[in-house]
Amino acid sequence: MKVLLISASQRPNSNSAAISQLIQKIPVLNTDDVETDILDLSLWPELLEHYGILNNENSALLSKKQQVLEKLYQCDAVVFIVPEWGGMIPPALVNLLLLTANGSAGGLPLGHKPAFAIGISASGGGSNPISLLKAYAAKNSHLVWLPLHAIVQNVDDFLTQSWQPEAEGRYTNVQSRIDVGITSLLVYAKQLKEVREQLVQLSVKHPFGQ
Repeated sequence: MKVLLISASQRPNSNSAAISQLIQKIPVLNTDDVETDILDLSLWPELLEHYGILNNENSALLSKKQQVLEKLYQCDAVVFIVPEWGGMIPPALVNLLLLTANGSAGGLPLGHKPAFAIGISASGGGSNPISLLKAYAAKNSHLVWLPLHAIVQNVDDFLTQSWQPEAEGRYTNVQSRIDVGITSLLVYAKQLKEVREQLVQLSVKHPFGQ
């Protein structure tokens, strides 16, 4: 089973990337039957250019698009690690979600794959990315949001903590939410994998949600 961690910040060496790397090391994702990969959007600035005029004729850009789509198609589940920028989500993530639509992707790379959202904030925010993603990100991608999510506030302090999701405390409670969320994600992924192809075949009949 392959889990794709999407670090949604466009800034190099971001806290979102650091959280992605932290999550990649947690025990539940380090078993014989689980493989992880990180899609760090700061390494794919082309995502911001994909919808520019005449860019569908840019062979280099199209090559980058295919590399990103390959990562999306190959995964069985997705974790979105998303910083809150002025109450919004980074534009590269918006373009990535547009790219997952049937018309852009030539299919549904995230169709009926479970997704877990983690909001990131340097202060006391982080909830808006969750609300925004769950409001519209599944419409044309046909991904399946878990009812669970996690919000990492004061991320600089959070990153200094040792991983103890069973302990009592402000930061360990968030660790527990991440741990439970990703454990649930794996259960969803295992079950949906058996029926995904059938569901995607139904989705492509009406790929653009209402």
